[in-house]
Amino acid sequence: MKLIDSSAWVEFLRRKGDPVAKQIVARLMQADLAAYTCPVRFELLSGVKPEEEADLEKAFAFSHHFPFEGDDWRAAGALERQLRAKGLSVPRNDLFVATVAIRTGLTVTCRDTHFDTVRRVAGTRLNVEQV
Repeated sequence: MKLIDSSAWVEFLRRKGDPVAKQIVARLMQADLAAYTCPVRFELLSGVKPEEEADLEKAFAFSHHFPFEGDDWRAAGALERQLRAKGLSVPRNDLFVATVAIRTGLTVTCRDTHFDTVRRVAGTRLNVEQV
């Protein structure tokens, strides 16, 4: 199972998205290995065109949902403090996704270098697959 970040979902959903990213996400969905979390769903729903929302909901229906849980707030806060202590910053939505990935042990499938930045602090607790 892989936790797909919004950066990879966007490529998958675009008509002219990157073919490699599209293929990877499609394979994960076909193999019942695609997953998302609340921050990803929010990010995608806030940016989707009304006529594309049904396609997005269909993609979510073929994916596993890993919610952002109560204890994740504390873990995300600690992770952000660790990043700041090293002079690093990443968008909070990416921190939330990374926090869920660390808790569940899922690899983040993405097209976003922010996860590589988080991995510099989280080390082997965070697995990242750039597509």
